[in-house]
Amino acid sequence: MMKPLARLSAAALLTFAVGGANAQETAPTAGDTSPPAETAQPGPKTPLPPRDAPRAPETGRRAVAKDPDWPCMQPKVSTLSYGQMWSGPPLDDAIKTWRTDSAIEDLVERLVARRTTMDEAKSLLDAFARGAGDQKAQKLTLIFAGVFEELNDQRSRIIAGIERYARKQRALSDRIKDESVRIAATQKDMASQMSPEGQKDQQALDWDTRIYDERTQSLTYVCESPVILEQRAFDLGREIQSRLD
Repeated sequence: MMKPLARLSAAALLTFAVGGANAQETAPTAGDTSPPAETAQPGPKTPLPPRDAPRAPETGRRAVAKDPDWPCMQPKVSTLSYGQMWSGPPLDDAIKTWRTDSAIEDLVERLVARRTTMDEAKSLLDAFARGAGDQKAQKLTLIFAGVFEELNDQRSRIIAGIERYARKQRALSDRIKDESVRIAATQKDMASQMSPEGQKDQQALDWDTRIYDERTQSLTYVCESPVILEQRAFDLGREIQSRLD
């Protein structure tokens, strides 16, 4: 029975995208006796389109230029604007000064953490608002400034990571297609296909194809991450504003 390839978890792939993926997966060596998982296809199942490929506009939307390095269905919005989610006091000064208060900085860190549920965030905000006294509005404004800046920064780094991920996928797709063409041209008979060199080439192609497809299957999770952070910024903004009065 074949040895299955360890699936790339969605969380691991997100780390890969954001961190830049300094390490690359290593293809099996020629001495590895584990057979490939599937019969190799002539290229990846879902190759990225070439950069100059024409794209049809979505139904009901105006045709817009598509960033070739943006693989997600969601529209690419590189940075958020706090005006979309905050109708409280202006944040121009608060964005610059919120870190000067250690209590606010600590609370912001807890609010933006993914492990903090929204119910927990509400409790944290309630406790803070009760103890803020007559500076409640000013301090809550500083809190939202910190929340917005931190989440916007996290989101921008993830978007940059997704773009790196797309470029690496495109390069891997091109390599798979080039290798498929080369193998088809040089291994036209059974003898060449069964030779040690032929089997090594086929095994490397199988490995690259499987890695490509594993990453592609996790793309949905990776693409949802900026949306999740944007929604959290909206939700926290709403909760903070509700405590201003």
